[in-house]
Amino acid sequence: MNRTIRLGLLPIALALAGSLRADDKTAPAPPADDQASLRADNKQLTDELAAAWKESERLKTELAAAQAASAKSASDAADLQKQLDAAKAQPAAPAPADAGTGSASQVADLQDKLATSLRSFSVVQDENAQLKASLDKMTSDNASLSQQLDAARTSIASLQVQAAATAQIEPLRTELRQAQDEEGRLASENSQLRTRLAIQAPGPGSLKPSPTRPAQAAALPAPAPVQAAPPAPAPRTYVVVEGDTLTKISRKFYGSSGRWEDILSANHDILKDEKSLVVGSTLKIP
Repeated sequence: MNRTIRLGLLPIALALAGSLRADDKTAPAPPADDQASLRADNKQLTDELAAAWKESERLKTELAAAQAASAKSASDAADLQKQLDAAKAQPAAPAPADAGTGSASQVADLQDKLATSLRSFSVVQDENAQLKASLDKMTSDNASLSQQLDAARTSIASLQVQAAATAQIEPLRTELRQAQDEEGRLASENSQLRTRLAIQAPGPGSLKPSPTRPAQAAALPAPAPVQAAPPAPAPRTYVVVEGDTLTKISRKFYGSSGRWEDILSANHDILKDEKSLVVGSTLKIP
């Protein structure tokens, strides 16, 4: 049973040690204090487990020796009991007085040996029970150490997940800031265009002439002609980079991913569908 426990816990300890080495190379490192604490706990648990295995082996050896001694004592007691029974079963016959005395002495001697053997057997049985109790305790301690190793491994995995999540948040924050900056720029341009239109064009059905500067109003008696609307700004372009999609580009320029179809429609000459983006191609942004 102890050998099974040892073989079951050894792969866990080895896997945990390997996981720590692999994590140092491939995964974002957890906070230094937590990582050092977990490694120290892991080393302590591994040392305790090794000591428990050694103590379990010692107890197992002592238990085997006690069981062998118990079996020998039981065998000796059985042999003595047979000899005593045989001595008692011998038929009584006329014999010299000294012969009767010798037979009685032999029976008494056998009885003393039997009593001694029984006492030894009881002592060995007590030791055997104590060794079994110690072995059961070591088995329980081994199981507890195994649970603690599993808990340490789970804590390390949780710290790795947290570190990975933290590393993924920063690029999303950067992309959000860029989208917010682009949205602010577009809102500013929209506000400027609205202001120009409000200044340069009279309202529908209005007989009021377009507003002019004070100097022009004094110099010209007639109302100033309505000026043409400013030319539309040149269309924007965007060069596709690795990892781009139409929804990402829409979110970058419009603050929403819902206008990807407008970008697709404006670039039908180079795009067959939303999945035909080519890195390095230039897209028109309507």
